[in-house]
Amino acid sequence: MIRGELNKKQLQQMRAALAAAELPPKKRQRLLWRVAKLGIIVAAKRHQRDQAAPDGTPWAPRKRGKGKMLKGLPKLLAVRDMPSIQGVRIYLKGGNYRNGTKPIPAGLVGAVQQDGARIQMKASNAPRKPQVNQPALPRQAKRLRALGYKMRQGKRWIKPSSKKIMETLSMAQAGLLIRKLKGTPAKRTWTIDLPGRVFLGVSNDEFNQIIARQMQAIGFGWDVDAQNIRG
Repeated sequence: MIRGELNKKQLQQMRAALAAAELPPKKRQRLLWRVAKLGIIVAAKRHQRDQAAPDGTPWAPRKRGKGKMLKGLPKLLAVRDMPSIQGVRIYLKGGNYRNGTKPIPAGLVGAVQQDGARIQMKASNAPRKPQVNQPALPRQAKRLRALGYKMRQGKRWIKPSSKKIMETLSMAQAGLLIRKLKGTPAKRTWTIDLPGRVFLGVSNDEFNQIIARQMQAIGFGWDVDAQNIRG
């Protein structure tokens, strides 16, 4: 599961700020909640918009497609108050993620995206869209043309356009033809390497700013400066 913990330096900064403020328990808990909800989670949503890690490093691009990644994930972040341990926890809820018919917790999806993963897949367990009645995909059509695929037209054999291939072949037919033209059997097992795309976390300097901003918001003092918060 994804972990919404602070790094060692940030934990020191938070402890130092709380000790200096001498806040009553309820106000202390409210500050922690605000730091998580209005600081860390807001930053996570910004990282998704920027498609970059907290240090500004761009995320690894998609292998296919150009749409933004992790579009809905940061919206699922929530904060759980844990006054018994004088803390809060950031977690992911909802999402309705599935592997075929099997539900997958949003926390697991978040952890894989945050840290990356190597996943061993089996053809028998891989979720697949219905392929028999679906038209061939553009990438399948492009692959068939590259492999020299031809269609009969009257008495002649022609190299069809991608559009023609998608109009006449299904996904299943295109996949079978690609395997035959390549002369390779269908894969039974394969490995998927997912790169980490860090979205949850902030730099130490930004964390100072978050603490200062939220201390001002709870009325600790309008003149709290980030540079005065040190761990």
